[in-house]
Amino acid sequence: MASLWLKLISISLIYLNVIAKSTPHQESEFECVSIDKQSALQHPLMKNHRIQTRPSRELLSILSTSNGNILREIDLKGSEECPKGQVPIHKQKTNLTNSLIHPQQIHRAGRILKQSRRDKKKKKNNRRKKNKNKLMIPSALLSQKNKIPHHQPKLFTETHLHYAIVRTFENTTKKWRGAQALFNINKPRVVQNQFSKAWIWLNYIQGSIMSSIQFGWAVHTNLYSDDRPRLTTFWMSDQYPKGCYNALCPGGYVQIHKSIYPGLVYDKVNALGGKQNTVHLSVAEDPVTKNWVLTIGSIMIGYWPRQSHMVDGASEVYFGGFAGNTASSQPTTSPPMGTGEFPTKDLSRSCFMKQLKYVLSDYSVVDINANEVEQYVDSRKCYGVMFLKYVDYDSRETLTFGGPGGQC
Repeated sequence: MASLWLKLISISLIYLNVIAKSTPHQESEFECVSIDKQSALQHPLMKNHRIQTRPSRELLSILSTSNGNILREIDLKGSEECPKGQVPIHKQKTNLTNSLIHPQQIHRAGRILKQSRRDKKKKKNNRRKKNKNKLMIPSALLSQKNKIPHHQPKLFTETHLHYAIVRTFENTTKKWRGAQALFNINKPRVVQNQFSKAWIWLNYIQGSIMSSIQFGWAVHTNLYSDDRPRLTTFWMSDQYPKGCYNALCPGGYVQIHKSIYPGLVYDKVNALGGKQNTVHLSVAEDPVTKNWVLTIGSIMIGYWPRQSHMVDGASEVYFGGFAGNTASSQPTTSPPMGTGEFPTKDLSRSCFMKQLKYVLSDYSVVDINANEVEQYVDSRKCYGVMFLKYVDYDSRETLTFGGPGGQC
């Protein structure tokens, strides 16, 4: 097993394509905390939790067979590392201290889904109408639970949400154990109170209960102190139905890597028609521990514990773009998505995800099946998505997405 571990670590140094090096500007953006003292483990469900510090051999085998298409060298030297026994946790933006997000759709979506299943025969017409405007699981933030007594919590809401995605069909009975893709890194021109993401969702929906693990890169001016693209994660569960970004909440994401963490900046951003800087991101359930493990290439960054996250697997998988606002004032201008231009087949001029794959219930990694997914765009005036299906051996199943935003 040791030899397999060393082999995959060496391979990962080739697979990792875009990791930000530490700069003086970034050094103050994270703090090193004891691995067992991070927020995720300060929850009753985590009382007897055994911290997973590396993937199981079985998960390593999955990763070694799924990341073997693109080989490019990078240099990881210069990245700041936390001392032994500590991990980096991104410092949230000052004006988000103890912020609570109240996504406008979560409760309403749960009620609609539950009702549509309970009243299939009585309310067919209503169900069809609701399916046309299918509610998506949004992203939202719930900060650390421990409140500072003299701080009054500040509220904001992620609103005017827009999607340009490829998603699995709603009525499928399949369950998925992970998803992954090769992302190119872009910097959409957002302004204050806007966010824009290249994103993968793993959702579980059962009646009114919804849980989700989401990951990708995001430009988010309320979550972060600037408008640079960053590695970003989000999760929600029945314990935290409002959801939580990155490593901010008890019972959620557990940070493991000593220098790569959610909130880290991607310094190398693409120029239209120029070199495409990419990163391979994956979340998969470890067949042994049952934790949901985040990896870049074959390097483990962290995980979501099995105690509170999708024990039965994901019932839906989405790939694509997600954008919106964090201010509810009207009228609202929606932000750009991807490159800020509508998608094309030219991968050098579009925001893309290549090598789209998911992990099946038997833990085999396969290309997404074009017969099991559909395209969805809620505002074609502002955004678009193109599912190119199988492009070539390198790109495999590919989608491009994006748009200028505006009055959507």
